[in-house]
Amino acid sequence: MTTGLCLSDPHPDRVSDGSSTRTLSAARFAGRYRLVDFMLSNMVNSGIYTIGIILNSHYQSLIAHIGMGKEWDLARKTGGVAFYPPYLTDERQNVNSELDGPLMRAAEHIAESRTDTIILADSSVVYNMDYRAAIEEHGKSGADITAIYTKKRIIPGERDNTVVFNLAGDGRVKAITAAPPSADKMNVSLGAYIMAKSFFTRLTTGEKNCGMLRFSRVLVADALKWLNVMAYEFKGYSAQICSAETFFHYNMEMLDIKKRDALFGYEDRRIYTSRRDSLPTKYGKQAEVKNSIISEGCQIDGTVTNCVIFRNVRVREGAVVKNSILQEGTEVEKDADIDYIIADRGVRISESRRMTGYSTYPVYIENSRII
Repeated sequence: MTTGLCLSDPHPDRVSDGSSTRTLSAARFAGRYRLVDFMLSNMVNSGIYTIGIILNSHYQSLIAHIGMGKEWDLARKTGGVAFYPPYLTDERQNVNSELDGPLMRAAEHIAESRTDTIILADSSVVYNMDYRAAIEEHGKSGADITAIYTKKRIIPGERDNTVVFNLAGDGRVKAITAAPPSADKMNVSLGAYIMAKSFFTRLTTGEKNCGMLRFSRVLVADALKWLNVMAYEFKGYSAQICSAETFFHYNMEMLDIKKRDALFGYEDRRIYTSRRDSLPTKYGKQAEVKNSIISEGCQIDGTVTNCVIFRNVRVREGAVVKNSILQEGTEVEKDADIDYIIADRGVRISESRRMTGYSTYPVYIENSRII
């Protein structure tokens, strides 16, 4: 039996300026999804229906999004999805507290379960993968841990949060490092590890909570001297969302049909998300839309070019929206003109307002602000 464990980011949503009340795993992607949708979908598409989500702070939005897990076929009497939140509230959160330890509680629960294999995964990395081939290869190799990685070039905004594997000729992981200052392709960790539950318990002994960065660079890196860690290459599309720059860059990549198909174009590996009963998007007589993703429930009466538009967004007559990401419930009033903007949920851009960012420095507008 295989159990999936998702590590929620130990910090609030780093896509924002720190004002967000959601964990990074609940950040939105590609017009209708949350980042956690991809990890949950990967697991259920691989036949894994017992999943634990290890939380830290700002997790209310994530729990509300997942609920009982019905959309992922996880509303089950046996197995299903379980949450491991901290005991303390957000205001008192301290990952070093002796009173708290969601990772420790998850490890104790796993140790008492009938599972024999663990997949520990970062729930803020986007990719579409069936884990069964990797699990099979893990069993054949005799490795203690199998680390999943991909060969890719990274963008500057993800360098500080990237884990790189140095590999031996036989595929064994020799070292785990930070990303070097290079434009070349490197062996980038996808933040997913396959292991027996005994190794998971041993690695996490004494750890009350941690993010995938610490798990990789500290816990696994220190264990290389006594564990056989093998690497498994994933050759599909992947995106690591860890900052406003990466959030903007990878959302805008979804406007490229080839990259969008590389992520979503699998009939047998659909990406599931929570359902909303929304009306179809309405386009007014003056609407002009080019190269954009428009979700349902919107009203478009102005000009939208090179944008990712989430549910229930309103763009009024005369408004011009370019190279921007507008999240759920945003309104752009008449004759406003915005370019390279990330608008969080419920933002209102006032009539005739002009705002401009840049491709590597988009302007972020926090939740429910009126500009």
